Amino acid sequence: MPSAASAFQRFVRRSPDARLERIFGSRAVQRLLARRLAARYRPEAADGFAGELQVDLRRPGGRVDAWALRVGHEHAHVSEGPAGAPALTLTTTVADALRMAAGEIPVDRAILEGRLDLAGDWGLATRLGQMFGGGGGA
Repeated sequence: MPSAASAFQRFVRRSPDARLERIFGSRAVQRLLARRLAARYRPEAADGFAGELQVDLRRPGGRVDAWALRVGHEHAHVSEGPAGAPALTLTTTVADALRMAAGEIPVDRAILEGRLDLAGDWGLATRLGQMFGGGGGA
C-alpha cells in the first residue's frame, strides 16, 4: 500500500495548477498545511536562529495570503497574516508551494525560474529544508 507521502506526490505531479489552487487554496487548508510545517520544525538545525519567517502565497486575481512562522529555540508556531519583522520572506503560488513540498520542483530550481522569490536573510534560506524536516536547503 502506498504511503500518504507518495500518494500526495503522485496527486501533485498529476494535477494542473488550477486544480491544486482549487483544492488547497482555501485559508482552512492553508492553515492545516502551515501547522504541519511548523510541527516539522527541528530546532537543532536552526543554528541558533529565533525569529520570524513570512510565507506569501500569490493567488489568482492578485490576492496574497500571508502566513507568519515564529521560530523559537524549541518550537515553531504559525499564524495567519504578515509577520512583524520577518528575517526572510518567501513568495510563491499555492501550486508551486505544493510542488516544492512534494519534491517535484527543487527549491533551487524554483528560485532560478522565478517561481520562488526570497527577500531577506539568504543564509537562513539555505537552512530551511533542514529546519523543517528535509535534507537540504534552498
